[in-house]
Amino acid sequence: MAYDDPDYLVRREVDRITIAGATTEGAKFRSFQAMRLKKVHAAVITAGTATTHGYNVFHGTTSVGAIALSTSAAGVSASSALLNLEIAAMAQLSVKSLADATGVGHIVYEYEVTNDAVQS
Repeated sequence: MAYDDPDYLVRREVDRITIAGATTEGAKFRSFQAMRLKKVHAAVITAGTATTHGYNVFHGTTSVGAIALSTSAAGVSASSALLNLEIAAMAQLSVKSLADATGVGHIVYEYEVTNDAVQS
């Protein structure tokens, strides 16, 4: 994709739902194109019962960010810090819940396709 292409700077998103469970990995995502992960957002579906409700963001097996939700009510959202990470094609992104076993979240990955990405 050329720098002058109108889609070059368009942010894209994909969303996943987590499941309840302490330190449970979920919301896995892969893309066939190389990308730049900008931020990860989470909205509460089921409120956590402990202040440890939240998620660590993973690129492969490396933790790259965190989202704290605590005992926030359904519909409340929070985001990771700006990540701006280069992600190779087919690399896995995921979140792992913190110590709360009750909370469920709606995870949204915000990213850009990089200019060297494979186009099909």
